[in-house]
Amino acid sequence: MSFVPASFVMFLIEDRLSGSKHLQFVSGLKPWLYWLGQYTWDICNYIIPVFLCVFIFMAFNEEAYVSKDNIGALILLLLLYGWSSIPLMYPASFFFDVPSSAFVSLSCGNMFVGIVSTVATYVLELFDDDELLSIARILRKVFLVFPQYCLGRGLMDMFANHLTAAALARFGLKTFRHPLEWEFLGLNLVCLAAQGIVYFIFVLLLQYRFFLTKRQIRVSFDASEPMDEDVSIERQRVLSGCAQDCILRVENLTKVYRVGQHAAVNHLCIGVNPGECFGLLGVNGAGKTTTFKMLTGNTTVTGGNAFICNYSVKTELDLARQQVGYCPQFDAIDPLLTGYEHLEFYARLRGVPEKHVTRVADWGIRKLGLRMFAHRCAGTYSGGNKRKLNTAVALVGNPPLVFLDEPTTGMDPKSRRFLWDCIIDIVREGGRSVILTSHSMEECEALCTRLAIMVNGQFRCLGSIQHLKNKYGAGYTVTLKIATDVNTLIGYMERVFGGKALLKEHHLNQMQYQIDPSVPLGDIFRHLENARTSGTAGLELRVNADAADGEQRELLTYLLEDYSVTQTTLDQVFINFAKQQGDVSAPDLPKHSHQHSFSGRSTNGRGMLSKSSKKAQADIELRVVDTAVDDSNIARV
Repeated sequence: MSFVPASFVMFLIEDRLSGSKHLQFVSGLKPWLYWLGQYTWDICNYIIPVFLCVFIFMAFNEEAYVSKDNIGALILLLLLYGWSSIPLMYPASFFFDVPSSAFVSLSCGNMFVGIVSTVATYVLELFDDDELLSIARILRKVFLVFPQYCLGRGLMDMFANHLTAAALARFGLKTFRHPLEWEFLGLNLVCLAAQGIVYFIFVLLLQYRFFLTKRQIRVSFDASEPMDEDVSIERQRVLSGCAQDCILRVENLTKVYRVGQHAAVNHLCIGVNPGECFGLLGVNGAGKTTTFKMLTGNTTVTGGNAFICNYSVKTELDLARQQVGYCPQFDAIDPLLTGYEHLEFYARLRGVPEKHVTRVADWGIRKLGLRMFAHRCAGTYSGGNKRKLNTAVALVGNPPLVFLDEPTTGMDPKSRRFLWDCIIDIVREGGRSVILTSHSMEECEALCTRLAIMVNGQFRCLGSIQHLKNKYGAGYTVTLKIATDVNTLIGYMERVFGGKALLKEHHLNQMQYQIDPSVPLGDIFRHLENARTSGTAGLELRVNADAADGEQRELLTYLLEDYSVTQTTLDQVFINFAKQQGDVSAPDLPKHSHQHSFSGRSTNGRGMLSKSSKKAQADIELRVVDTAVDDSNIARV
């Protein structure tokens, strides 16, 4: 009986780790109802091994337990042991991350506590010593808080009572005691009944974070720290009260973890309007998922607040959750349920009337293209179909706000495009607001009306796709393969481009510069060719004015081995921001107002100019995207 209660924790741990438990809470299930349903189901399952144990005792005719006077007490003892021990196992589901480890640990713990406590009191009672007997009486009362002791001691007392009564009956003495007497099993049974209630209440207190003390952690926000202009404007809009009509309003939302006092999310401010698709872009660890966890109540909020349809996630979490559909980062599905059963289950949690549940489930299956797999177990789905099913669950019940945490992870291009179309239809037709996180700039460009790039828990830029393109996507990216001293090349780039060339990367013999769009493309190629070849007229670098011409020519010959020139894309903008993750002091990208789209390529068709040529020979292909490009720049090329 040590193994059966411990086995019930395995499902709870899997339910928590998969995110299914949290998704049920977000969908409207009350935590106390979740645990009550789990407790009831486990008790029903526990009854089966109880009667198997009784059957075994009867098969071997163990009169100490199955006699007319004892069998009722035995069944009651076993049932109440399950009643008390099952909720005692539940707290382990909050702390273990490996179900098998939890099962082994709890089973061994049950056996250890039961055997040690029972044997200790029994052995102490064998000595004819008043002090030891006094200790035994105290221990018998103390150990009553353990269901394992109540069961073990109860079974031992029943067996001892039967043997004593049977032995003395031969001499005509009646010493048999009824098992339900208070001094016999009565006290144990009452303690077991009380323990079940106490331990179940303890589980509920854990679930509602009753024992978590509110930490007074001050996370300073330096208003003088450089901040993107658009982020600052949005912050002022939210904090000044001008975003009251937003379906989501986040005010200085902050999350600090105990370990290392690290601010995973640092004073976020954003307002999302109805019918808007807002994207959160960032690398792993930027704070995107942590933000979603706070907004859905999966983790506590350290500072600030957030309002969903004007319901606070700190004080009105249940009401706020009713307005939200949630697709978690990892698939929160039950592998034994079919896709259709998932949608029916969550439709009922969402409060969909029973007569409409089937129609809502059919809509979700049809909308996400899962008709062929609707009646298959979700555990057999491919990664892409699992993401579709999670998205369908998020849309059930027509919530006004939908959180999609990397919804297209693991999807092939065709499925990704299909899901994009579904999300676009949801925003346009249903008027719902969607907030999604992603690693893909392409995905955000296809779906989002606005997006923000998160770095170190803060927004580094904010705005529409076109606005970010105009602001950050201008200029050229120059990649250089170095053939000589790094400082020599850096000095050359500073001399010929001045402050219009920003060094972005340097790895061994590779360097990457960001060139201002005001620099004509022809000048870029001319200066780079001068650095790559020797003896070119107009070379502005003078390494050593006193050096012989031959020495200077030899040095200049190996200044550059190769180079490439490309327009700065929005993906590169994201990459440059992403590199700042973990380095809050990293500089911002330069901001410009014009966009040029040129790409240089060599005559051999590759992205880099061939170093085999000794002259500045390049086949330059110009692709004009912005009609506002200065014609004089093209003429100079």
